[in-house]
Amino acid sequence: MDAKVSVSRLIEKLQDFLRGQASTSNAMFKKQVQTTINNLHSFEQFLQDAEDCEASSGCWSMNDQTVAQVLKAIYSADDATDTLLIRNELQQIRFRRGENQTSPFKFSFTSLCSHILFIHEMKKFMNEVRRLVKKKEEAGTSDINATTSRLLSFENDQEYGRCWGRIHLFLEETDYFVGTEQKMNELFIRLKPHEFPKVIAVVGEGGLGKTTLATTLYNRVDVRRNFTNRAWVQVPSLFDARYVLADILRQINQAELVEESTASEDELMVRIGERLNGGRCLVVLEGVGVESIQILATLLNSSQFDARIILTTCIVLNLPYQATYLTLRLGLLNEEQSWKLFLNKFRMAEADQMMSNSLLITFKKQILKICGGLPSAIVLLAGLLSTKRQHYDDWYREIARAKIKPCFLYMGIFPRKAEIPVRRLIHLWVAEGFVMPSDPEKTNHEDVAERCFKELVIRNMIQVRRKSDGSPKTCYMPGFLYDFFSSKAEAAGFFHTSCVSIGKQSELAAVRRLATHSGMINNFPFAFLQNLRSFIAFNTQIYAGDVGMFLNKIISNRGFGLLYMLDLEGLYKPTLSDDVLQKLIHLKYLGLRSTFIESLPDAVPSLPCLETLDVKHTNISNVIHIDKAEKLRHLYLFVNSSNKVRLDLRSSLTNLRTLCGVNIESLSELTELQKLIRLRKLKLTGPGNVIGSKEMAECISKLTKLQYLKLRSKDSSYISLDLSLKEHESLQDLHLLGLLSQERFDNLFPPYLRKLTLLSSRIDVNQLLVLGQLPHLNILRLFCDSYFGKQLIFPSEAFPNLLILKLRSLPNLEEWIVEEGAMKYLNGLEIRDCKHLKPPQGLVNLEFLKQLAITKMTMGFEEAVEDILRGRKKVHATLFGQNRALETYFASHGGSDNSDRAGLWGGHGGGEWSYKPKGGIVEIIINHGEVIESLSFKSVCANKEAESTEKFGGEGGKTTQVSIF
Repeated sequence: MDAKVSVSRLIEKLQDFLRGQASTSNAMFKKQVQTTINNLHSFEQFLQDAEDCEASSGCWSMNDQTVAQVLKAIYSADDATDTLLIRNELQQIRFRRGENQTSPFKFSFTSLCSHILFIHEMKKFMNEVRRLVKKKEEAGTSDINATTSRLLSFENDQEYGRCWGRIHLFLEETDYFVGTEQKMNELFIRLKPHEFPKVIAVVGEGGLGKTTLATTLYNRVDVRRNFTNRAWVQVPSLFDARYVLADILRQINQAELVEESTASEDELMVRIGERLNGGRCLVVLEGVGVESIQILATLLNSSQFDARIILTTCIVLNLPYQATYLTLRLGLLNEEQSWKLFLNKFRMAEADQMMSNSLLITFKKQILKICGGLPSAIVLLAGLLSTKRQHYDDWYREIARAKIKPCFLYMGIFPRKAEIPVRRLIHLWVAEGFVMPSDPEKTNHEDVAERCFKELVIRNMIQVRRKSDGSPKTCYMPGFLYDFFSSKAEAAGFFHTSCVSIGKQSELAAVRRLATHSGMINNFPFAFLQNLRSFIAFNTQIYAGDVGMFLNKIISNRGFGLLYMLDLEGLYKPTLSDDVLQKLIHLKYLGLRSTFIESLPDAVPSLPCLETLDVKHTNISNVIHIDKAEKLRHLYLFVNSSNKVRLDLRSSLTNLRTLCGVNIESLSELTELQKLIRLRKLKLTGPGNVIGSKEMAECISKLTKLQYLKLRSKDSSYISLDLSLKEHESLQDLHLLGLLSQERFDNLFPPYLRKLTLLSSRIDVNQLLVLGQLPHLNILRLFCDSYFGKQLIFPSEAFPNLLILKLRSLPNLEEWIVEEGAMKYLNGLEIRDCKHLKPPQGLVNLEFLKQLAITKMTMGFEEAVEDILRGRKKVHATLFGQNRALETYFASHGGSDNSDRAGLWGGHGGGEWSYKPKGGIVEIIINHGEVIESLSFKSVCANKEAESTEKFGGEGGKTTQVSIF
């Protein structure tokens, strides 16, 4: 668990405490603290040796009960240390106020009692440690070799570059399992307008890829366009129809607050129908059981909207007889498919070179035997082994490293399959103390956390959802891993998620990390909340007043709380009082995003340890005085016309890394802003005379560590005429809203810019040529009058590394020419609401284009683009318009339809297909021009399949006929 990390953090706390003690302090007590530090170092080495033993033997050196006892001992020592530190800090506050002068004896006596209690707890801790070590030695596991080969270290730059360099490939790769491409095609065709069935059940045991299949389809650009309303619901084990309906309503109308405890099923159905207003809706119900199937009858019988439903389930369901349905069954992979998937995810060397290695061939048999054809097991094992050096004997010692263990296990505190924003997860890891840089002066905590995140992605231990630009947006722990590791972590007392788990583990440890997935928070026992360090509320139905009572429980025993992480994101207007918050003096993280609170307690900006404050999507209208939070690193605000933040930099805030949502109204505020020289992410909004001023340009020029910059002019005035970002080598993401002058345009952009978004910029063809010469630009988004000309020309060799291009709302644009050699690596293109744009010239040269999204354009435009791309030598993707689609090679036939059908095949090489029903026989004819490995067809009504596995086709083309009886 986080034993070793907790010990390291404990040592650091005590060392900082000693450094802060005056020379006149109690010498005997300081000596005892130093002895405690020495003992902790020895215990830290013991844990390291145990970890090395596990890595070398492949077996756990401590059972679950021992792990829980170790954590309990460490947590008790940490509780004693934090209590000592907080009492010492409170005494310092009273000393500065002069309270010690009125009662000096009481002041000294309180200090002495704190010291005695601390030493007593440390002795108890060391006695428990000696007992556990002795127990382990008696069990015959004391022969730990401390010199055993260690796993990869973050400090090894060469190995780090080799291992982490593949993260970009993993994030770009489409999530799919070998053998499911046919199922994907079948599933997509069934979602087309006027097609049946309305219900599709994806059935298979855990780990076969049901969720991956549904998720890939759910996130496709064409599906998002055809289903403007979508909802993904994880069906709870204790099924509640109102919960499911309310969740659907929330997702299709996020602005509406839904209280399912008071609304009936019929009322929720009416509200869903009103919101959709005849539109189409795609609903994915994940983890459906027998009890929840009846909800489908209600959904499908509604005449108000067209709902398509995808179920994922491990059991064969008896669907309502009213519904036309299709069952897609996923099975285990054969050995060939299993090995193909392993090599695809392994990525250590070229497959041909690997296959010639006799050692790898030996491992192949073992890998296939271990995984047993289960895709999730194959992906996980490939990810784990891919991070090792090319010495296969190291594979036997592969195990999650200590640095990522707590980060990975912590994800089990979230609800199963919950989409966790990467931004939120990184901040929580830092607040929990799971990541500690070896040199804080050179490396930030967030950098280490991001490396841990990348390692977990590479190892396939977490699934990632991406933004349209390919960057990670959310993540979650795969279900089969969650079921195992979450219960393990909770059993050991690493975290708790319910009153039941607290009751089960009460004999081991008090609660330190608590999350509420359901139920009320006022049911938690008082005794188990006194040492609580972090609290996350996932149940958004908690009453506002219950939050205040819950926090009062935490501080009532000592008069202060040990809480350092409070995340109430999504709760509606929780009650927070100054009296309570000012007693949480170790609070590092306060998450109030999307709580809609109207005011921020005055005590919050004055919390001495606060590092992250998130009040985005709130209704705060009062002035926030940020003047005493000296350790504040990340500040997320919500910009509106009345929102104001006062930044007082005379004594603090120089540690800020993130400042988002600030509304700058006057030039005088820029004087303070330019002092934030450590800023990495900055989002500013203000009037044009401020955003476009020379003072703003001078201010930005001093913030050379920026990685993300967004400037928004509220009145569409010019943005910083003198702004030059040539010296900002770390700046990779730039977002500008406002006019851009031709003056100094060449010097505007940083040298390593990767993503550029322009709105209302009104650039011309000459300025576009400047953008085309940016060597590292991967993503270009031209929105809302960002380009003013009628003709858009991308000359040859322009945009050499552009991967994604988005054109939206360019009313003047009429002609677009892409010369050969321009954007040669483009793989994503979106064209939206460009009313006068004619079919582009030169798209046929975009050989690597994979995704094309056309929205709010004429039907003729879509058809012309399809014709253009059909002429490419290789078709890498299928195009989908609003009302029609190019069919894939998969064809199906329902028993009631006796008409002939034909269509275009958009697979590799292109071609045509047609089929003709003859009673119980369906003849399918494929005209193709290239070699095809195999074809598979299915008659839905008869549930029959026919498959041709031999290669056919060739240079001259060929016609193939397949019959299904």
